[in-house]
Amino acid sequence: MLSGILNIDKPKGLTSHDVVDLVRKSAGQRKVGHAGTLDPIATGVLPLCLGNATKLTEFLTAEEKEYRLICRLGIETDTQDITGETLAESDPSGITLENVEAVLPAFRGDIQQVPPMVSAKRHQGKRLYDLARQGIEVEREPIHIQIKTLDLENFENPNLTLYVSCSKGTYIRTLCHDIGKTLGCGAVMAELVRTRCGALCVENSVDPAVLKNAQTVEEYLHSPDVALEKFPAVTIRDSEIGSWLTGRAVRGGAILSATGDYEKDCLLRIKSLDGRLVGMGRSMFTSGQVNRLGGDIEVLKPVRVFPKPFAPSA
Repeated sequence: MLSGILNIDKPKGLTSHDVVDLVRKSAGQRKVGHAGTLDPIATGVLPLCLGNATKLTEFLTAEEKEYRLICRLGIETDTQDITGETLAESDPSGITLENVEAVLPAFRGDIQQVPPMVSAKRHQGKRLYDLARQGIEVEREPIHIQIKTLDLENFENPNLTLYVSCSKGTYIRTLCHDIGKTLGCGAVMAELVRTRCGALCVENSVDPAVLKNAQTVEEYLHSPDVALEKFPAVTIRDSEIGSWLTGRAVRGGAILSATGDYEKDCLLRIKSLDGRLVGMGRSMFTSGQVNRLGGDIEVLKPVRVFPKPFAPSA
């Protein structure tokens, strides 16, 4: 069974699950999952986890993401994107560059966002998109998100070209909707490209049409180390690997090295001396504190262990 990460460039018109099905057929295995849904209208980076790497999905979905998009002024739809049913239209010709630049700062930093009805969020046990298909709209609690970067790259009325870097859980279609509402003319997401998910960039992604069979799939597989390189790596003694794989915490004296400093409660890659990824752990102390503590004190607790460790990255 193939195990690793595929950096897929999702084609427009396909759902994320469509892409998973294509790769399952090419790889000849069922154990394939995606990390972070992209709507059919969207293209760009869609990480796929194969084999044992499906255990890493939660860490990839938590990664920071970057997008380039077109926000179209003057229209509102029931899906908040251009594919939905039109609810209202207005003339946005009076909107100026100065108007746009004046409202964007309100959408940068830590903000609240109300999830759209066409989302996978649950309400009383049911997916919002299932309720939306039934014509039911319910009250949704706002969620906390972070927009780290929101740059206006071009403005040709009625289209705004925006670059966004944001936290997990951000709805780009809702960002467009809210910008349009603030401008007083309405807006929808007209185009969307995910340019980065964690360490995976669209420049290095692969068209799923290229993946004809298991051999070509294997050629494009990345080690999990590549996809998760933002997390500091800690190497532990080989004598501790067996204990680690049973779910026991790592003692300070078992740590041989770390790729960098880290804070308390930080996610870390846990590796063997020969470079194999044996799991993901969470720090119980800062790296500086660990260096000063005695060797018998537990300093790293398991978050996920890999009984079949991943080979070192090439």
